[in-house]
Amino acid sequence: MTIPEKIEKPHVAFLPSPGMGHITPLFEFAKHLVIHHGFHVSFFVITTGASAAQNELFRPENLPADFTAVEIPPVENISSFFTDDMKVVTQLCIMVRESLKHLPSLLMEKRPKALLIDLFCTDAFEICEKLLIPVYSFFTASTILMAFSLYLPTLDREVESEFVDLPEPIQTPGCTPICPHDILDQVKDRKNDEYKWYLLNVSRLPLAAGIFVNSWDDLEPVSLKALRENLFFQKIPLPPVYTIGPLIKQDEVVTEKDDEILAWLDNQPPDSVLFVVFGSGGTLTSEQLTELAWGLEMSQQRFILVARKPSDASASAAFFNVGSDENDHYCTCLKDSLRKQKGGV
Repeated sequence: MTIPEKIEKPHVAFLPSPGMGHITPLFEFAKHLVIHHGFHVSFFVITTGASAAQNELFRPENLPADFTAVEIPPVENISSFFTDDMKVVTQLCIMVRESLKHLPSLLMEKRPKALLIDLFCTDAFEICEKLLIPVYSFFTASTILMAFSLYLPTLDREVESEFVDLPEPIQTPGCTPICPHDILDQVKDRKNDEYKWYLLNVSRLPLAAGIFVNSWDDLEPVSLKALRENLFFQKIPLPPVYTIGPLIKQDEVVTEKDDEILAWLDNQPPDSVLFVVFGSGGTLTSEQLTELAWGLEMSQQRFILVARKPSDASASAAFFNVGSDENDHYCTCLKDSLRKQKGGV
């Protein structure tokens, strides 16, 4: 009897930048490949600036078989690269740049067939080109933002003023126009290093062998059609765009408070509840949180508001310390008006 040869599992590597909003979807995608498609995954973890939530996520008991978390050594004296007025995306990109100095040796050790990165890890393109490893990108935000970001280098060449000062909406090819004041914070001040880092990273997106998005065609039909069919994006040329959403956390622990909220939600009419959440790193000031709460109350709509303790220091104050405080998040489900609650949120 001939014993069949053992089939080697396809091996791919993942590389997210710090920040749970980037790590979580790549982590879920990697687990999906391991559990449902028989892949082996090496998941490179940037440990510089790691939050408590990140450390909790990569505990060995949270990882499936054939999923290997590979820690990238922390950068020594990373604070020496920062200034007091440096914004979070600049800090993030410097952390990645310095951390990826270890990437060539790790890739040569692990030898994956491909590397999947997020938006702020594009230094990997040059590294992997030398090692003949194809690189795929994962765009963690909406596809309308992705389309705008791919259009940004053209705007940068053609527009001399600040984008927020433009008199007309910004028309990304094939997409819904965007009011200048509604554009991403990172591109509102072109003199800031944060803008320069963002522009550098999005200008490298076409170098990818393909781009994955956490979306699906029925959710964002207009922007996805533009990315696939509009002549502007065809001329870049843009690599294939793959919709793989919705990717959601499968192993979320449901608390007693969560049960209460879900039970309340089940009793509401379909399509009647607003869900308001600013992500793992989003922080409001006390004044902003109060204004938001009263605005929701005045809307006369049922809503669920997910928030954290306000910070008057920075809108990104929690970005690098998510999960460091058990009381960091609270979730309020308003069934009646704030006035009836005597104090509200």
